Amino acid sequence: MTGREKKHSCRYEELAGVLYPVLLKRMETQTFHKITVQSLCRDAGIARQTFYLHFSNRDALFCAYVDNIFEVFYQDIAGPVQQNLMPGADISTHLFAQWEEHQALARLIFANGLESLLIGRFRGYIARVMGLYIRHHGIRVIDSERQAYMTDYLAGAFWMVLQRWVRTGFRYSAAQLAELFTQLTEPGFTQAMFPRDG
Repeated sequence: MTGREKKHSCRYEELAGVLYPVLLKRMETQTFHKITVQSLCRDAGIARQTFYLHFSNRDALFCAYVDNIFEVFYQDIAGPVQQNLMPGADISTHLFAQWEEHQALARLIFANGLESLLIGRFRGYIARVMGLYIRHHGIRVIDSERQAYMTDYLAGAFWMVLQRWVRTGFRYSAAQLAELFTQLTEPGFTQAMFPRDG
């Protein structure tokens, strides 16, 4: 990274650190789709020109915030994914624990109908984790379309479980859901990843 790139990155991180809490605070009292860039900039005390240097719109700002949360998750599970041929329990434990920690955000996502904004992005997160698993364990992917279906299944299954968890007030603990999700997905995932010949 060049000096100029580092400087730009630092400015981005600084701006994001100001805007993220402003956006979340707004979402507590105002529906997401009524929040404007102008109102965010006013609350944050920055110029709109500065905002648009780093974010294309309000949606991009929110997605960047969720991306940051995923990045923490990715760093947490990188070790278990590389060390274990069956890392489902570790992945599920970290995933549900993280969303339990971010209950307020999860509630805001579904209360504001942001599923369509995030489900594709979440699928990308799952694909990234699977890519790490495949690369590290030297798995040869013969059928990329089959791989895509597996990614869709895992992303969709978790998203529906998260939605129910939110709507039932997080009554189940993260540990309970992690155990259930692992029981439901890991045997099938392993069989699909390592299909028997014939």
